Amino acid sequence: MKQLPFYSKVLIFLVLANCMALFHSCRKETRVIIPDTYVDFTLSLNDPLFIDLNSVGNSVVVNSSYFGSSSSGYKDHGIIIYRASQTEFYAFDRTCTWEEALDEAVDLDLPSDLSAECPNCGSTYILPSYGYPDNDGPALYPLKSYQTEFDGTNIWVYNRVK
Repeated sequence: MKQLPFYSKVLIFLVLANCMALFHSCRKETRVIIPDTYVDFTLSLNDPLFIDLNSVGNSVVVNSSYFGSSSSGYKDHGIIIYRASQTEFYAFDRTCTWEEALDEAVDLDLPSDLSAECPNCGSTYILPSYGYPDNDGPALYPLKSYQTEFDGTNIWVYNRVK
């Protein structure tokens, strides 16, 4: 087997190093449409206000009248809690991502609705699809999501603000 000359090894190393640097620097930036907001509350599935969450596919809207400002989301629009499975819940801020400056909250008409719609721009966000908008409206980004933990009875919704 013939060995490569030293300058060939250096050239190969430099080409590979440049490729790695190029690919590493081309990461997509995450665009923050809705700013981080402090969220921290726990709701019980035994509470009559949240009885709809006992069925998979249902959702409820939580706002500051339930748990104060820690449950109100961005600009006090409220938070949608959606039950995706027996053990998984999603929490979304109700603020439309089309134009944050419009200060518009999406609507959830029925607990069994699988989508939420912005009354201003007409964007529809599909809750089982992690709050991503459908292709019919102008919104390009999903609803802001918050973290959830479920212990069998209580749902903890929170956001670790940086």
